[in-house]
Amino acid sequence: MTIQKTEVISNRDARVLPIGFSMAMSPHPSVFSPLVFAGKLDEGINRLAGAGFDGVEISVRHADDLNPDWLDGRLVETGLVVSAFASGRLCLEESICLCDPRPACRKQVLEELTAIIKLAARFNAPVIIGGVRGKLTGESTQRVVQRAGAVDTLRKCANVAKDLGIHLLLEPINRYETNFVNSAREGLDLLDEIGHPAVKLLLDTFHMNIEEADPCASVRQAGNLLGYVHFADNNRLSPGQGHINFRALVQTLAEIGFTGFISAEILPLPDDATALVQTGKFFHTLIDQKPVSII
Repeated sequence: MTIQKTEVISNRDARVLPIGFSMAMSPHPSVFSPLVFAGKLDEGINRLAGAGFDGVEISVRHADDLNPDWLDGRLVETGLVVSAFASGRLCLEESICLCDPRPACRKQVLEELTAIIKLAARFNAPVIIGGVRGKLTGESTQRVVQRAGAVDTLRKCANVAKDLGIHLLLEPINRYETNFVNSAREGLDLLDEIGHPAVKLLLDTFHMNIEEADPCASVRQAGNLLGYVHFADNNRLSPGQGHINFRALVQTLAEIGFTGFISAEILPLPDDATALVQTGKFFHTLIDQKPVSII
């Protein structure tokens, strides 16, 4: 079963956009490997538009990593939208993490995430809360305190996002990268604990391949709380280069009425351009119609 071209409201000027296909890129080189055209965002945006994609996911360390006026112009020229801004590099590269036990650092991460949320709001795009969580450390009592501090910060960020009309996307990440929200169930439990309508779930097939007994069942469990999906094969290459059953996942997304973005967060192998083309071709084998432009 292939996913139908359904109409959803795009994240730019309330134009109508079919279910969106996107790829994760970055305006600067990064130690975070699964990004294509990292440091070559202009070229990447051009290639995305030419390959029938609908959006670009942008991974940033700080809100001032790029010039929003420049980005706005490039989006107008290409017809793309920003599918999401990712914030994980803030922790990975700058060691500014939600789980940090120091109050001064929690204050800093709130300020940094608030700035990224404000940038994202300019493009009516959500903000991904994944690797920025970091790791819980120390004894169990210390971890409880760290977790409570992270949840409090997330609530504050959610309030900012709600006031600006956008969402946060909580992404479960596999156990080898963090010990704070690994599975879809844990992600849904945290959403319930945060108790805020501006926070939704992001499911990533690479992490699901490690953590979920049945990825399709996890998608069904998420239901209308699922706001975004990352596609990467089990080897972190473009979808179709490994053993994940993406057709079953797409069928499940259709069953739950998913109308968001499917974004590839993959290694740039064998090179950026080839990975992008492979992904574009694979994405468009999953839909009933040829890729179309924003109406």
